[in-house]
Amino acid sequence: MYKKGKAVIFKKPKEVEIREIRLAEVDDGTIVVKTKYSGISTGTEMAVYRGEASWEGVWYPCVPGYEEVGEVVYVGKNAFKTNKGETLKVGDRVMANEVRYYPDYMAAWGGQCEYAIKNQKTSPYLMDRPAKIPENVSYQEAVIAYLASVAKKGIDMVKVNEGESFLVIGMGVIGLSAVQLLKKIYKTGKVIAGDINDTRLKIAKKYTDFVVDLRCKNPLKEIMDMNDGKKVDVVFEASGNPKVIDEIFDYVRPGGRIHLQGQYRQPIVITRYSRWNCSDLVVSASIALNPGDKEEILKLISEGKFDAKSLYTKEYFIDDAYKAYKELEDNKYDILKILFKWEE
Repeated sequence: MYKKGKAVIFKKPKEVEIREIRLAEVDDGTIVVKTKYSGISTGTEMAVYRGEASWEGVWYPCVPGYEEVGEVVYVGKNAFKTNKGETLKVGDRVMANEVRYYPDYMAAWGGQCEYAIKNQKTSPYLMDRPAKIPENVSYQEAVIAYLASVAKKGIDMVKVNEGESFLVIGMGVIGLSAVQLLKKIYKTGKVIAGDINDTRLKIAKKYTDFVVDLRCKNPLKEIMDMNDGKKVDVVFEASGNPKVIDEIFDYVRPGGRIHLQGQYRQPIVITRYSRWNCSDLVVSASIALNPGDKEEILKLISEGKFDAKSLYTKEYFIDDAYKAYKELEDNKYDILKILFKWEE
């Protein structure tokens, strides 16, 4: 039962196949989720696609991804509960996400598979546990909830104070999620969205007070004009571009905070460190999400407090996955998110 399933395989960088592979053993402690939709992570997953994920010890061939959702088709009598303490049952719609073990392939987070085998071996962390999807939330919206949860963890680490101003750099799904959460859920002051892509800046205008094109002649002047002549209290960096980091100092007030939320694949270099050292800045960084964050984001989507529908661009049938990765690689700035549909 559920011994094999279709999966996306990266044979080596930029070589994609769909194969039927052996799955981890299903036992009494297992939940099995049949995947309905999944998403391509434009940061981590595309780094694996390009062969840039050596920092995680990734080897090939591997099963990539971690943004899959679907229907529960099996629940063992000793299976774990959700982070809300719920016992799942067959037919429940859930976020499945990471599958960290396959018998014959590297699990590069392992979510691009027809059946997600969820037990203590394949999903050992609390954040890996399935989260129930509310009835009025679509599978497509639930895919988006993962990276929105990543943004929520970062914001929570920053510890938002009422009325503080924020500059969010990088209007991918994490950055766009962050500006939505800051404006609608957290009691912030002005929120400014920054990017260098016209398409993403246009989307950001829906969610935030101001947008700044960081290609402009004097970004600092633009930012201060938007913030009553002051530098911002917090910079939330979500572009993933390490070259941006050294510029951030210019935008944040002395004693402010910087949070690094990108997936940086080259070293971060801070020049003229003395100016940073004398600024009393607090610099933090985060990755992934906290247990319970998925449930919180799904609740916000269900209540109409978070717009997930605008955060994906197009869908591909899973058998055409190789085309999707190629298109995303060629148009990475104009495509927010590509979803895979796993059934005709």
